[in-house]
Amino acid sequence: MDGKKGLVLGGGGSRGSYEVGVCMALKELGYTFDIVTGVSIGALIGAMVVQDEVDLMVPWISNMKQSTLSDNLFMYPNQYNTKSFLKRDFNSFLEQFMKDGPDISRLQKDYLRLFDFEKFKSSPIDFACLSYNLNQNKLVAFEKAEMSEKDYVAKLFSSTAYFPAYQLIKVGDDYYADGGYEQTLPVEQCVKMGANSLIVVDLAEPQEQVDKICTSHVRIRPLRKLHSVLDFEAKDLVPEMRAGYFETLKYLDKAPGYLYTFFEEDWKIIQRVEKLSMAMLVREGQIGMLTQFNDAMRMVYSYFLHDQPLPLENKYSSQYIVGRLLEVLGILCDIPMERQYHFKDFIRLILAHFSHFYEDPNKIPYPKQYDAMEMKGVQDYVVFFHEALVYFHGNLPEGFDQMKKSFAPCYYVAQAWRVMENAQIFLQL
Repeated sequence: MDGKKGLVLGGGGSRGSYEVGVCMALKELGYTFDIVTGVSIGALIGAMVVQDEVDLMVPWISNMKQSTLSDNLFMYPNQYNTKSFLKRDFNSFLEQFMKDGPDISRLQKDYLRLFDFEKFKSSPIDFACLSYNLNQNKLVAFEKAEMSEKDYVAKLFSSTAYFPAYQLIKVGDDYYADGGYEQTLPVEQCVKMGANSLIVVDLAEPQEQVDKICTSHVRIRPLRKLHSVLDFEAKDLVPEMRAGYFETLKYLDKAPGYLYTFFEEDWKIIQRVEKLSMAMLVREGQIGMLTQFNDAMRMVYSYFLHDQPLPLENKYSSQYIVGRLLEVLGILCDIPMERQYHFKDFIRLILAHFSHFYEDPNKIPYPKQYDAMEMKGVQDYVVFFHEALVYFHGNLPEGFDQMKKSFAPCYYVAQAWRVMENAQIFLQL
């Protein structure tokens, strides 16, 4: 790539854990940048990228607890006492309203233990973060060149001032709010600073409509919905960080897979399984299933995940068809997505789980008993369709039509099970 390379890190509160995973993958893959721009949590992570020590954030995130980072989120003791406020100017109102309000000093202290201003300033990588100036009603970019020892903390954290969860932050004589108030993705700022080839990390939810960016840029977005922007518990952040890492490998053509991640060296095996599976489905008259595959998968994801993952486009995706259906078996078996698998090992895990669909939900204590019964019902329908497909050699009689229609996702998963069994012979498992 010619010209200056830029990294754009969007805002999204605690979902920044996903961005840390992305940055770790980029670093391991050897990506370097001339310019980094960030907003909100993306500003704090971006500053660590400039410092070339984003890896320091991994153990921090891995041990995070909401209770150790902040106090009194959303709590403003004076919010109903505005009539007693003496002064009538904008700044005085804000100061009195926010008095004794949310406190993120511990978050700042923890972050500043990792951040090294001298390394940041001496780095050849340029940087800017976006904040919203309330006094002047405009978006402002704080560039690295204009940050000093005295004001860098205020300028960096002004970009994260997610009011009313957190306090607004004063820089000079003006109050600033989270730059995401106006712009959650500082692409324009990165281009303005000279970058013409960007990797853009966008924390928008899968179903959210987003602005288009130049097709020459790479956009990385979470494939599945992340936790709340205010959820700073390690148990939720660590899986999101891992998702950012593995999804980056897939976005950048370094790993096949969709919701699950496999190794590059497994691609030839996956292709062979795809061809064998396609041939089997065609042989058994399942052309309709293949021609309407994307619609079928949307139905399957809604049924088993209760959401729609973001479509993924990379050099593998156009040839990764049946593999997506096999992944649903992994979901049904509750196999974690936040790690990288060899394809054969993944199939082995599924086979092991599918041989033990016999837990009795009646023996599980209330109230989880009913969740277990619902899952057992799903599993029973999958087994029902699978056994019928085996018995009738892939062509079910008309008597199954209504059940296939009513429980189509279970039928598709049963087809995937048969595909897997067919692949099992080829894979010599």
